[in-house]
Formats: sequence, C-alpha cells, structure tokens
Amino acid sequence: MQNFDNRCPYEIDKPIMSRQSATRTTEIRRSDVSEMQALASNLFADHWDEIAKNKQVMILKPDWDAYRTLESQGKLLVLAAFIDGELVGYSANIVARHLHYFDLIFCNNDILFVHKDHRASPVGLRLIKETEKMAKQAGAQMMLWHAKQNTALDKIMPRLKYNVQDIIYSKEV
Repeated sequence: MQNFDNRCPYEIDKPIMSRQSATRTTEIRRSDVSEMQALASNLFADHWDEIAKNKQVMILKPDWDAYRTLESQGKLLVLAAFIDGELVGYSANIVARHLHYFDLIFCNNDILFVHKDHRASPVGLRLIKETEKMAKQAGAQMMLWHAKQNTALDKIMPRLKYNVQDIIYSKEV
C-alpha cells in the first residue's frame, strides 16, 4: 500500500489543466492554504452566504491552523480555478485512511465552490474531474462529495456515476 501522507505529486504553481479560448484563459491547478487564505476571502464569503443554512451558528471562520496541519501531513488536496488570472473557484479535500476501513484511502471533499458568474462555463465540471483525478493519484480509492439538496452539484453527481453514500441531517442543539 502506498504511503500517501507526505506526498505532493504536483508543484503548486504548475498548471494541471489549462485551456485558452478566443477570449479567456482557464487554469485549474494545485493550490495551498497560504494561497487560499490570501486570495479566496471574497469567494469564501459568497460561498457561506449561499449555502450556510444555520448562519447564527455557522459563523464563517476558517481554522487555518487545522488546514495547515493537514497540509503538513500531506492529507490536504486543494485545487484552484482561475479565469484570466482571477480565482473563480476552489476544491479543498482531505485524503486519509478511513477510520472504520483501515485499508481504504478516501478523499472527502470539504468545500467546492465556483463563483455564480462562472457556473455556466465548464470550469466547475473540470474542477470536479481534476479533483477526482488528483485524489486517485494521491492513493485514494474512493471520492466523497457532499451536496446540498436541489443544487447543481446534487443534480450532476448521478450523471458523473456517483451514488448516494450517506444522508446527513442537521439540527441546532
């Protein structure tokens, strides 16, 4: 079995996937916590505003130290999507051994977001596919995504051959 804990198969600044149209250049590449902290604050706020259902208890306050710890352990997989050099989306994921199935290395998506102005473009689908590809290269045997009901992600996952694994319910206590 591969030891995935300290591997980083891609250089952070090296584009993984880049396409240029007649007017726009789209790039999806590996990123890191420092870059996300520096560039993504507006996107994080838009993301939170759009999906947080219990805003009174789900206060946007990323635990950068925890992300850095995961990153230093080789367990954090972050991809960033840029259009014409502007960050328009991200995918942050945890790659680890499953606590109940020790031989299973899985990649659990923590956050996935594409700015609403770019959702009609293929950037979101490309971000999903690159995340899946890099997770596999990092040793993951299973990819897990969580989606809010009746969202674009909820609708696209079955078309990408994903099945429902769990249903998560929440309640403030």
